[in-house]
Amino acid sequence: MGMMAALLGAGSNSVPANFNDGAARVEAQLLTWMKSVMGFPEQGSGIVTSGGSVANIVALTVARDAMARSDIANDGVGAEPERLVLYASSEVHSSVFKAAKILGLGRAAVRLVPVDGDFRIRIPELREHIARDLVAGFRPFAVIGTAGTINTGAVDDLTALADLAESYGLWFHVDGAFGAMAVLSPESRHLVEGMSRADSLAFDFHKWMYVNYEAGCVLFQDAEAHRRSFSVGGDYLVPLERGTGSLADMATGRGPQLSRGFKALKPWMTIREHGFDKFGRLVAQNMRQTRYLASLIDASSVLQRVAPVELNVVAFRYEDSETDAAVADGINRELLMRVQERGVAIPSSTLLDGRFTLRACICNHRSRQSDFDEFVAEAELTVAEILSESAAER
Repeated sequence: MGMMAALLGAGSNSVPANFNDGAARVEAQLLTWMKSVMGFPEQGSGIVTSGGSVANIVALTVARDAMARSDIANDGVGAEPERLVLYASSEVHSSVFKAAKILGLGRAAVRLVPVDGDFRIRIPELREHIARDLVAGFRPFAVIGTAGTINTGAVDDLTALADLAESYGLWFHVDGAFGAMAVLSPESRHLVEGMSRADSLAFDFHKWMYVNYEAGCVLFQDAEAHRRSFSVGGDYLVPLERGTGSLADMATGRGPQLSRGFKALKPWMTIREHGFDKFGRLVAQNMRQTRYLASLIDASSVLQRVAPVELNVVAFRYEDSETDAAVADGINRELLMRVQERGVAIPSSTLLDGRFTLRACICNHRSRQSDFDEFVAEAELTVAEILSESAAER
């Protein structure tokens, strides 16, 4: 369905703008559905983006403008009497740093807060950091909660973050690139409790809803705040009472782009064909598969899981108490490359506590239990092969 929609969207060569508002109306319907699913008010706002990175940039632009003491959208960050800072966990996605640079805040404006043993942001340390910045004369304006960290799939305590943001008068943004879709399944909905209280929410259709790239989204509680950041006028953009460009709320005033492809058609057609209940069942299926993979690794004599499993990510590595950490890192690097080269599976890698770690993110509706049996068996054989070669060289 996604492929057909991509072909139709490209073939129609439509832009969700004033000149032909058919594509904009499809996007408006999609946003209405997503606001309902995510628990956002009907009068809220949003826009379809290329992905979660741009969604985060759009969200933090609106947050900066809404929370500044000056008319920062017009006069620039230099007009702000105090330096703006925002807060996120040390596991936050790199797009947040990119957003801070683009917005003129600088990477140093992103205050990183340590995580606990489950890789969730530590709320007490967050409070302490905010208090120190206030004393030092900084202007805290936003806190970011992550629903599904890239490294381990951890979900911050979104309810506690919503309470904290409310108590300090901060903008609360949730990066739910893939984790937000946990809301679709009754089995996992509780994991993202508090997400609907966010001032803005970023997520992707092309991750845990299996839609063809590119298709991201950002939602806002406050539609007017959203429009203020991106509406810049233009007589040629004013809609008429009737005709092909009469939709009152045009997407041209809700994002950095004027010309955009018809991205909304892919998730719109996919949802029309399958419905949210089916996606909820697939999310639950992936989560069960993730736990099955974790159980195989836990039962392994050579592989070790290095983070809790909350959503659909398993982080693991070869571990041996008698092997130097640097040597073990080299073995894990070689393990990952050989598994990828042999076409058994394509896990990715990351660093957790400074250690090279393999990362399996389960977000394919075609995955079967036997795939994970084969993957772990091949990984164990590959470790044995690498160790044998290493012993022969000594």
